[in-house]
Amino acid sequence: MCNTSILAQSQNIIISQCKNCKVLNIWRAGVLMNFSFEQFDAFHSATKKLHFDDFVERHPNGKDVVILSTPFPDISLVFTRDEWQEFFVKIDEALYMKRVYELVHY
Repeated sequence: MCNTSILAQSQNIIISQCKNCKVLNIWRAGVLMNFSFEQFDAFHSATKKLHFDDFVERHPNGKDVVILSTPFPDISLVFTRDEWQEFFVKIDEALYMKRVYELVHY
């Protein structure tokens, strides 16, 4: 059975980890993304330097969004400016808490 700990949480995002499975989960608006610990670190490294304004596109509803590709060509993540900021703040918070748990529990 999974021993899940919540690493970061806001109204729209929950990032949790299972220490037994060594999996991190990002729960966001009907999407569940699963990462191994190594994949999560790699995802963070690959995305931490991305700036919203460098990739902005216009959504059909007229809002500015960024579309983040995934390894699956037909699946992309879409973020408004506020969602983008919240997403990466929570990823940073989750990484910090993951390291705290590692220090305390290992």
